[in-house]
Amino acid sequence: MTSPQLVGQEPSLSTLVQMRLRTDIEIPIAWLLLPLASYLLWAVFAVAWWSGGAGLGASDLTLVISGLGTLGLAASAAGSYLVFRLVNRANEHSSRTRALLLSALSALEARVGISGTQALLPLNSAEEGFNKLAGVERERSAVLWALLSLIPFVGWIFLAVAQLRLSRDLAKHSRLESLVFEDVDRTLRSIGMQGIPVRYAPVRPHDTLGVIVVICSVIELFSAFVLGAAGALILVYLTIGAFSLFWIDLSIRDPTGHFHYHSQLEADILRVLPDGTSTSAGVA
Repeated sequence: MTSPQLVGQEPSLSTLVQMRLRTDIEIPIAWLLLPLASYLLWAVFAVAWWSGGAGLGASDLTLVISGLGTLGLAASAAGSYLVFRLVNRANEHSSRTRALLLSALSALEARVGISGTQALLPLNSAEEGFNKLAGVERERSAVLWALLSLIPFVGWIFLAVAQLRLSRDLAKHSRLESLVFEDVDRTLRSIGMQGIPVRYAPVRPHDTLGVIVVICSVIELFSAFVLGAAGALILVYLTIGAFSLFWIDLSIRDPTGHFHYHSQLEADILRVLPDGTSTSAGVA
């Protein structure tokens, strides 16, 4: 489920600003307990299975191990819902931001057409920046990544990949949108209007953590020749799983400052460009 698309009837600026309360949701850090519970339950499950000497044969599972497996699946489902919320939140925020910028640029086109040509250069730059932003951003499948992270043990690898994409997407989104907002501010000032306070609020992509995860994954996959498939899987679980838990914490916390910045910036945009000046014209 995403925000209004950048086609068809344009929502008003005030509507898009009000939608921020629904799209830019701050997920409570307590939700980290969901994947943590999954991680611990599957760890206990693996130890119990290994200690019981049952190997990979499902027919010899004890009642206790079966119960642990059921609880583990329930905890994994809860953790995968958190993944869904994180990915879907990023999709909705990006979609709403593009709609907001499109509406603001449409309003500026009308103002520039009245005021003259001195603002065409920053306006054209803003439109080019918007087109670049819209061209590089794409919606991630929240359902797909939630289902992949639901897989016991192996799902932690998919979870790490999902967090890497999320952090990189948000970092790129923050950088590109700032350039557009700066050009919007320049355009406003060039036509004698009050500008908007723009500051660059970078979001870290956590590429270093991603490199560590990749290196560990490669080493542990090769360890299967020495430790066997089960041993390599346990190593992946202990390392990649732990890294993923830390990364989920970052994914929950990182957008908070960005969302707070948007709450202030969007209020200023709505003040400078009230809905009465908005038009339905598209951006070239």
